[in-house]
Amino acid sequence: MIPIELITMAGGAAMGGLFKFMDQAQKNKQKQMEMMMADRQQKADLKNADRESASRSANAAANRVGNDKFAKLTRRIFVLSMLFLGAWAMMAGLTGLDVVVPVTKEIGGSYLFGIIDTKKTIVEYLRFDNAVVHFEWLKTSILAAGAFYLGKS
Repeated sequence: MIPIELITMAGGAAMGGLFKFMDQAQKNKQKQMEMMMADRQQKADLKNADRESASRSANAAANRVGNDKFAKLTRRIFVLSMLFLGAWAMMAGLTGLDVVVPVTKEIGGSYLFGIIDTKKTIVEYLRFDNAVVHFEWLKTSILAAGAFYLGKS
């Protein structure tokens, strides 16, 4: 029979080893939490620095644009010309002018695996009566001017 002292010693050694592993797991968790907190703090500091940089940049831009009469006049001329061009483009259909648009088409085909090729490219002109011309650059310019002025308010 095994003496009770030997069983107690073996049980104590096993429990000591188990508690050592549990202690190491807790220390690893603590280190992981510290690393996560440091990473979160670093990200927060970076966001704050970006925010401060954006604020300084916006303040510098506001101070730069501030009281320069030439800059204000230039912006006003730009916006008014874009609005005039927009109104002109929207009202062009009321003038009775027709818009002619060139369209390229391919006619013919390819036969016998491409040995006989009868394809031709022709240009047709389509006429639109009382049409409104839509300029992509005009839409972009009006949006940019509007965003600039709304951003300043």
